[in-house]
Amino acid sequence: MSNSTISLPERFDFSYHANFQEAFQHNLNAKDVDSIVLDFSRVEYIDSAALGMMMMWQKRSASVSKKVFIKGARGASAHVLAMANMQRLFEYI
Repeated sequence: MSNSTISLPERFDFSYHANFQEAFQHNLNAKDVDSIVLDFSRVEYIDSAALGMMMMWQKRSASVSKKVFIKGARGASAHVLAMANMQRLFEYI
């Protein structure tokens, strides 16, 4: 088993919805993936639509026993994630 990383764009907002959905669904269907890492190292902006997508996909991941991790959040994106209490849903690595 392994983890798979989804590298997020500089602007993680609704415009990234289709790409995010496709990447996440691919990883949920992959039999050899047991965890998904959301790489925030490039993210400078995150909006409420992105937070909603993260919550929805975290629930879907949990329903198939796959863990989701956050990696590399810094600056404004780290602040937004903290304000939204994302540490309650995701582990940080």
